[in-house]
Amino acid sequence: MIVPIYIPYRELEELCDGDGEYAICRSYEDEIEVSVDEIEFERSDLEDIVDQYFDDIIDILLKNKRYIEILRKKMSEGGT
Repeated sequence: MIVPIYIPYRELEELCDGDGEYAICRSYEDEIEVSVDEIEFERSDLEDIVDQYFDDIIDILLKNKRYIEILRKKMSEGGT
């Protein structure tokens, strides 16, 4: 999964030492908070997640009646 990041220039200045021609930078470490609404996955990423967490996903779906009804409708429609 490729995740684009933005590192403010000021933080790069603090991380890197240079002589005008070359720069040596220390590792960048920081944390950010994102909401679920801000995250977008490509189809292949979602398939990887489902492959990895399939049993947990099924358990969650089967424990909620609303999800069971949605699954039944999707299955009767032929899925999408």
